[in-house]
Amino acid sequence: MPRTTLAVVGAGPKGIAIAVKARALEAAGLGGPRVVLIDRGPVAGNWSGRQGYTSGLLALGTPPEKDVGFPYADSWGPASPAVTAAMADYTWQRHLIAHGAYADWVDRGRMRPTHRQWSWYLREVAEKARAEIIAGEVVSLEADGERWRLAVEPGEAIWADGVVVTGAGPPIRVAGQPDRHPRVLDGRSYWLHEHQTQVAQNACVIGSGETAASVVISLVSKLPKHSTVDVLTSRGVLYSRGESYEENRLYSDPGDWPGLAEAHRREFLVRTDRGVFSLQAEAILNQSRGFRALAGRAVAISAGERQVAVTIEYGDEREHVAYDLVVVAIGFQSGWFEGLLGEQARGRLAGALAGAQLERRIEADLSVVGLQPPLHLPMVAGLAQGPGFPNLSCLGLLSDRVLRRYVATDGPARLALERSERV
Repeated sequence: MPRTTLAVVGAGPKGIAIAVKARALEAAGLGGPRVVLIDRGPVAGNWSGRQGYTSGLLALGTPPEKDVGFPYADSWGPASPAVTAAMADYTWQRHLIAHGAYADWVDRGRMRPTHRQWSWYLREVAEKARAEIIAGEVVSLEADGERWRLAVEPGEAIWADGVVVTGAGPPIRVAGQPDRHPRVLDGRSYWLHEHQTQVAQNACVIGSGETAASVVISLVSKLPKHSTVDVLTSRGVLYSRGESYEENRLYSDPGDWPGLAEAHRREFLVRTDRGVFSLQAEAILNQSRGFRALAGRAVAISAGERQVAVTIEYGDEREHVAYDLVVVAIGFQSGWFEGLLGEQARGRLAGALAGAQLERRIEADLSVVGLQPPLHLPMVAGLAQGPGFPNLSCLGLLSDRVLRRYVATDGPARLALERSERV
């Protein structure tokens, strides 16, 4: 019987974690699919500081112990110890030990690595696992019978039995936002033009999540002494992320998550993940001056040669405020993959959704309910399956969930998987 192929769009943390777990399953004798990662840039390139999204020098928002295997769940029945043992070669601690840096890291209080250091770890893991990586850009994704056909440029089409879409997607935009304007940047382009921001006397950062926080930290450290930075938040005030056990445990083990009412799940996501600053960012900003929170929602941008006007709505009021620099840091489009879908794929997706919101139609293996061949979308799985899947909080469990569909497990192993996902 031919081996199944799982194609992953993106060679970042999620794709690497899946490739590594597939290697561990093979070592444990469970078999598994051929995993192919497709990315037009270098492995973990978005974390390096050379492709935007970050300077590379920012601290990682999650503890590095939440590495490609975390939480090392008992997901594979009697084979779980063997799988965990095989994953031991890819841990963050093993990475530090190999470079003679483990004791220093512990003695310094287990400091969080920079994004660039995290990218080095991910690249090393991918190399050690002999991950199959194809350099190219997926330009279309079409359903053809029971398989996917991925058109890749440059190169030949790839056929796969399942597809995982990862990656941040394009930045979310505001009406009127121009392309390639020197005074209007976004959550990606800011870091490519960071050196140009020192000319601004007053700036506006639109957004109140971690993307916005990192930009604000950068701006207050670079702008002239008497500059001001407005942080425009539609939530009225800036909130920090909760870090209690009760909150953190749902990121690591979402077993109780589906049992919560949808309203409570949405509230949890807003309060702990979306539109909040990390405690690390808050600690830095607490010691900073020159920025303030501004309540309101940006509804339009009008960019001139010297200034940018932002139309701000708050309640029944609307005003236009001029800035030297505007950074739109609302977030990124999780549904960007829809632009890749061919006619057949679009029709099948529409049929599977049956008018429902996509985020409500994600099943336990993070694929769209009722869609064949399977399309796994961890970036939109937070509401239905758990808050950790769209981010870095449970890469090992994410891999277990996705790969279960392609591993022939029976008896105790299958029951263990089902038990871990039961409401």
